[in-house]
Amino acid sequence: MRTNCDITLYNKVSGETYHRTELHGVFWENRKGVNVIKSGLTAVDQASIYIPFYVDDGYQKPKSWQALATKTGKWTLQTGDYIVKGIVTDTISSTFTISNLKATYDDVLQITSVDTQDYGSPDLQHWQIGAK
Repeated sequence: MRTNCDITLYNKVSGETYHRTELHGVFWENRKGVNVIKSGLTAVDQASIYIPFYVDDGYQKPKSWQALATKTGKWTLQTGDYIVKGIVTDTISSTFTISNLKATYDDVLQITSVDTQDYGSPDLQHWQIGAK
């Protein structure tokens, strides 16, 4: 799979607490215009993000991830989490919230869907993320 960027993933732990992970070698495709033209709806996904399985270092299924006492080095993909195009170092807290993140960076999207594409060769296997 060809990739075009790195991303920062913010997994919600609880309340306003998020766990930050950097993922390298991801494909990000802005899709809002195409989706609006095809469907006529304006509340559609703005991007499709493809994360190859080979960046899987530390991936856990959502329920397994939530059950972890220590999340260091682990990450998951679940609806409601946030993705930023590019690597950012901000930590979400009571003083720097998701609203601040959105105000500071251009491409901050919330995950709306996660599809596991586990067919084909290992080079083709990936997670397909819808986000808006």
